[in-house]
Amino acid sequence: MSWENQYMQMVKTKPGFILAEEDRSVSADCRAELRSRLSMHAKCFVELGSGSGLHLLRLAEQHPATLCVGLEIRFKRAFKTGEKAERDGLENLLVLRTDARQIPDLFSRGEVAGFFVNYPDPWDKRRWRKNRLMSPELLSHMRELLAPGGFLRFKTDHQEYFASTEQLLVAGGWRVCKRTTDLLSSEFVESNIPTEFEGLFRSQGKPLCMLEAHSATA
Repeated sequence: MSWENQYMQMVKTKPGFILAEEDRSVSADCRAELRSRLSMHAKCFVELGSGSGLHLLRLAEQHPATLCVGLEIRFKRAFKTGEKAERDGLENLLVLRTDARQIPDLFSRGEVAGFFVNYPDPWDKRRWRKNRLMSPELLSHMRELLAPGGFLRFKTDHQEYFASTEQLLVAGGWRVCKRTTDLLSSEFVESNIPTEFEGLFRSQGKPLCMLEAHSATA
């Protein structure tokens, strides 16, 4: 008997909190349900790679009128987030068990109030960098999907990834409004919502980088 990830079925037990796609594509049913949920809220935040949900859960708690959507490809992490959201009664949180690069198929132009990208894999060897999430193509999609005054907030512990992403943003017509290469010692630390990885990096004494960018035309 072949092994099957138990969480592949478990994510289906939280339909109010998880849209459980079978693969990385986006089905018509998923889009329809997302559109229905979006219509119930004043605005929308989207976290790309929401992990086990620590940041997404806190974000939903702080913004009860906003639908907070997490895109997470891993079944276990998606389930854990949905489980915690159900426990806490967070009706403004939704996890899409799909790839973050699917955002053009999920959201409409000007629909997203803010994107959050927290500590993505840096793919730090030069030959791997083509796999990085923060690419010119994805940044272009995010810029199109942002509402007027919308923002992208990006955090990483990888200095080179931070610098190269900032260069991509400037080249792509974004305006970087906030930035720090030492988040925990900066003026932005009080409003910062940590992630699971951030706790690990903090214990290791790593300097954490953060920037917030807006479309230059906004």
